[in-house]
Amino acid sequence: MTGTRLRLAFSAAIDRIEQVLPPGGRRDFRQFRLLSRDAIRRLLDTAVFSRESDSAEFGIWMLALIATPPAFFAANQIFLYSALKRAPIEVVERISLGHRLFFVVYAMLASALLAALTWEALFPDGSDQEVIGTLPVRAHTYAASRLGAAIGVGAAFSVAVNVPASVIYTMIAASHPALRNIPGLLTGHILATMMGSLAVYFTLLTVRGLAAVLLGVRLGAWLGAVLQLVSVVLLVEVFFFLPGVLGTLVVAMLNGDPRAMAFPPVWFASIHNWIGGNTRAVVASASQTGVAVFAVSALLTVPVYLIPAKWLGRRALERKSREQTATLVQLIVTAIRALILRASVRAIAGFAIASLLRSRRHLLVLATYFGLAIATCVASILIIEVHGTFLIDTPSSWVLALPLVFQFFLVMGLRSSFRIPTDMQANWPFRLSQPSLPDALNASVLVMAIMAMLPIAAISIAVTLPLWPIADVFRAAGLQLLSGLLVIEAALLHWSKVPFACEHVPSTDSLKIWWLAYAIALYNYAFTLSDWQAAALGSTFAMTSYLAACALAIVILRVIRYRHWRGQSLQFDAVYPHAVERLNLSGALN
Repeated sequence: MTGTRLRLAFSAAIDRIEQVLPPGGRRDFRQFRLLSRDAIRRLLDTAVFSRESDSAEFGIWMLALIATPPAFFAANQIFLYSALKRAPIEVVERISLGHRLFFVVYAMLASALLAALTWEALFPDGSDQEVIGTLPVRAHTYAASRLGAAIGVGAAFSVAVNVPASVIYTMIAASHPALRNIPGLLTGHILATMMGSLAVYFTLLTVRGLAAVLLGVRLGAWLGAVLQLVSVVLLVEVFFFLPGVLGTLVVAMLNGDPRAMAFPPVWFASIHNWIGGNTRAVVASASQTGVAVFAVSALLTVPVYLIPAKWLGRRALERKSREQTATLVQLIVTAIRALILRASVRAIAGFAIASLLRSRRHLLVLATYFGLAIATCVASILIIEVHGTFLIDTPSSWVLALPLVFQFFLVMGLRSSFRIPTDMQANWPFRLSQPSLPDALNASVLVMAIMAMLPIAAISIAVTLPLWPIADVFRAAGLQLLSGLLVIEAALLHWSKVPFACEHVPSTDSLKIWWLAYAIALYNYAFTLSDWQAAALGSTFAMTSYLAACALAIVILRVIRYRHWRGQSLQFDAVYPHAVERLNLSGALN
């Protein structure tokens, strides 16, 4: 009931603003409102990689997943503050400041990830410009609607991620007598985390605008992929490294170390301390820097998007008419045509590779999974390094596990990107002359082998060739290729689609349930198989058993798949949970 009243009050306020505007401004304002709604939908669709279906449910679950770690971290401090009741006030101050730094750092990294996910939709592409360019809409109005939608999504994201953790942490910390200023601490926590989060978001919006103007579309897209890769890596690694770094950073901050004062999260954590009642001059100075940075980042975003709007729209149309296939795509497709005899497999594989390498949207999906692979490998290396057992000059199990980690994440990333269509209207050749299920599967396996298996094996050979005996180098690469084929077969167990050509509906089950199954599969594939591979390199019996087990597993997966395919054909349309089912009594309807 309260939400309905707030919406009605907000709508009434907007209507009053519209009434006081002159006629021309009233038209622009009405267009801004309508276009902003569509821009918000486009941003959400881009963030969850689905343009063909309602992304609201999947977006809510994704948001809940991102908001869970800080809330869980806050709830985990319930016994700590109870145990600190008799501790000196200096100790309580250092611990609470470390916690506040953690919340600020996480909020900033989460906003960086949001900016990376929506990077592609922040500016119109050629298709959008072809529609909007024919309408009586000013370029600045359209650009303002995009910018307003981006700011609205960023603010809502910041509220959802930071406010629940702020409430939980403040209520728990208030159990200590020195932290009973609940209104000040709660206000400070919310403002500090949201200002830090939005400052990063505004800064990256500005960087996106400058990249679009100065670097062009292609380099700007690669910059977005790099940003997403870095954001994913840092967001995962923050739980491994930040707790050990926070203590040192807090001491340096309280002592006024200039190096600590130059660290952006310190500025916004100081806002929390300042509002909560800390009167130190160092904290006040850093909090003023945080407020100034937030204001400047917000103000710079507007002219970067509005001033070049008309020129960027013209360039988007011109680039659409000049688009051509990249040289790398042509080389790979030519090689496939020369090596693959079956025409339908060649066509599907060439279409899939061209779609993957030319689509910024799908490259961002791969960047996410590649970032997870890097984060997992870095964490594993550091854990082994602590025990002093990580040696790269011998084919140990931990060294052999690293290529398997990258293979696993790249295969899963390719499978996720395969499910996302490039353009649903462009799949008519496959509908008109449908390939068989085995041809679609073989083409998908071929693409995964080219994009995941072969590059990782080549890099592994190049790294280990100067360090290991030549026989071990190539035997290890062979085992990696066989393991890669196994994980590809497992990933495509129920595959019945043409890559990039079938409708996709994002499933919340992958966020609610399947993440645990993926974690278990990763552990068994990368770390259990690496132990077996290390034994196989030193034993003929272990090598024979490894090869036989992998071959048998691949055969079993194939048999299961062919049994599952009985009576099926290629699936081009998604199955909606609440859609009306047809009886398919007439072939004319299919």
